[in-house]
Amino acid sequence: MFENLREEIRLLNSDVKNVSNSKKAKELRQKLLTIGGILMAIGFGGAFLCFISFALISVSSVNSLTTGFPTQILIPFFLIIPLSVVGGIGSTLTKAGLSIVITGYTSNLVEETVWEKCPNCGDKITKDELFCNKCGRQLRKTCSQCGTVNDPSDNYCKKCGNRL
Repeated sequence: MFENLREEIRLLNSDVKNVSNSKKAKELRQKLLTIGGILMAIGFGGAFLCFISFALISVSSVNSLTTGFPTQILIPFFLIIPLSVVGGIGSTLTKAGLSIVITGYTSNLVEETVWEKCPNCGDKITKDELFCNKCGRQLRKTCSQCGTVNDPSDNYCKKCGNRL
């Protein structure tokens, strides 16, 4: 299952704009969040229970004043580390799933704030377009004297001062 994870994430990130909207991204995000959440709960919850068991066994063995070393104390002591590793893996998978959500959200946010839009139809336009390619509205005014491209609201050229 984890063999193709890196390749799937790489392919999804090659088209960041659609990363959160594609079917493949939604499926991968769901898998990562589900598996990561389960592993975190098992790992960190188990490590916590082992810690509590270790502490209780230690206290009970001290209180009973037994002469030998209580071997049951070793089980929770040695299980804490692998369970913590499982929790860490779950945390990493959850973080990867959430990064897909955040990447998709920020790419949509950047697209909404950085790209200019036609004041007439709302279609995306770039800085060098003189006319909207969807509705044909004039987006920039070119100075007849010096050829400088100005905003449509400008009445005078920003370079030479010629009336537009």
